[in-house]
Amino acid sequence: MTGLTPRRPPRSLLAFGLAGALLLTGCSADSGNSEDNDGGVPANPHGITSAAPSGTAPAVPGAPSSGAPDASGEGPASGASSGGASPGEAAEARADQQAVGAAAERAASFGFVNQVSATDTAIADTRQEAQLRRTNTSGTTVEPAGCKAPLTAVDWSPIQMAGADASRIDFGSESFAGTGTVEVASQEDAALVREHRENVERLVADCPELSMTVTDQDQQAATFDVTARSSEAAGQAVDSGLVWTRTPAGGGAETTAQVLIGQTAEHVVMVSFIGGSEVAGEEFTTMAEQILAAAEASLGR
Repeated sequence: MTGLTPRRPPRSLLAFGLAGALLLTGCSADSGNSEDNDGGVPANPHGITSAAPSGTAPAVPGAPSSGAPDASGEGPASGASSGGASPGEAAEARADQQAVGAAAERAASFGFVNQVSATDTAIADTRQEAQLRRTNTSGTTVEPAGCKAPLTAVDWSPIQMAGADASRIDFGSESFAGTGTVEVASQEDAALVREHRENVERLVADCPELSMTVTDQDQQAATFDVTARSSEAAGQAVDSGLVWTRTPAGGGAETTAQVLIGQTAEHVVMVSFIGGSEVAGEEFTTMAEQILAAAEASLGR
């Protein structure tokens, strides 16, 4: 990774709901070392280090990752081990787990060696929270009002598909004050992926600028100015790309996210970065494309 100024990252890797939930809830994304993660998560579950960029262990069977921003602000707990896996364990890994492992290795090659996997429980919780958001959007108001529907519609990511095999990993580094995410899920319903692509196109075309006010359970309101545009990613692996920025009304630190989604015959892959404005730049776009391509190559696109 080049051109990045070293900064001390916040206390936990966090990216749940990257395509929409962080945007909709007004939560901020934290990244960095997992040494003090609330869930006791190992910082590098795949055994990836600068000395061993390919890692000492593939994605561990039974400890899949997940993939979209979380309204709770809690980092995912991990059942993954940083120790080596036997050849038999590697052979038993599902396709989605192997693809996340391949993407994790590519991310590590760019310097993102702090990596956190999500458990099955974390993924199930994310699905439940996403369903609750879809059925109760009263805490969010949007101007223009007609932009609320396309804004809330992009609150989707592959692991939300009920019944799908799914894996997810969040990653970061000492030199990036943000979070990256890779998510792979079996494609249970191709129509859902098509609808998400159409929702992204609708948001970009009809609502490139809007104002969003989020009221939490304590009736504390926060207002943000939001912009949305298509990603400049043009790699063969990319089927959909969204860049959004969110700035507190009246001024304040801007949050930017870039979300790429790709498909193979049987799986959906999402690669996301959230942080400062640099995540929408050429360097991060190229890294996201290559991480996405690594996952899809593992799946045999």
